Amino acid sequence: MSSSLSSAFDPTDFLAGTPLFKGLPRAIMAGLADHSRLLFAPKDFLIFSQGEPAEAAFIVRSGMISIFLSNPDGRELVINEMRPGDCFGELAIFTDQPRSTGAVANRKSEVIVLPQQPFLAAVRSEPMLAWRLLQSTAERLSVSSARESALAFLDAPARLARVLLELDGQEKEKGYITISQEELARHAGLTRQTVASALGRWRRLGWVVTGRGHLVLLNTRFLQKIASEDINGLPT
Repeated sequence: MSSSLSSAFDPTDFLAGTPLFKGLPRAIMAGLADHSRLLFAPKDFLIFSQGEPAEAAFIVRSGMISIFLSNPDGRELVINEMRPGDCFGELAIFTDQPRSTGAVANRKSEVIVLPQQPFLAAVRSEPMLAWRLLQSTAERLSVSSARESALAFLDAPARLARVLLELDGQEKEKGYITISQEELARHAGLTRQTVASALGRWRRLGWVVTGRGHLVLLNTRFLQKIASEDINGLPT
């Protein structure tokens, strides 16, 4: 999967409207604009991998970026999702450590790439920027830790049911969830085979309807019971 970088792009106005930079001196954004690039990332494009050196921070201009953890057995767990205006990938450039997570385009996206040294220079020159980064990083880590902890103590059906209910809540207006089984497996930290098996059994029970890249929850009451491990999610 290929991507492209645009050098003829001035992100100053966009940055000025993001939670991180809003209200800060325009010179801060202009200085970063001289070094930034716009990355066009198709769906499933890998922005960076877990364990690789950190050379830039990123801000989502459009689309959605999933932040995930990889296990030695090849499974992945989505721990956060970045939307337009969100900054990600900045923690590793402060610690000068390899990336602790990976980032992948959840859908067709545009990402502003902020190289390490210009970004660090902006943070050093503007205390409010440093404070906002600290706040946003702390909030994200809290969300990620809560999600990891919750899923770590649930069995596979409960993990899948909880993820489905979360996604259903986010897309309530549509009436269905747009997601592939591969993506669903990443969100739940399960193998695709486990997800397919659970969905197949729930479909036969009349709890869900599945289609190519989307599904509908028909019985959220039973899924809520599974999510709380009140009942077995994979009946024989």
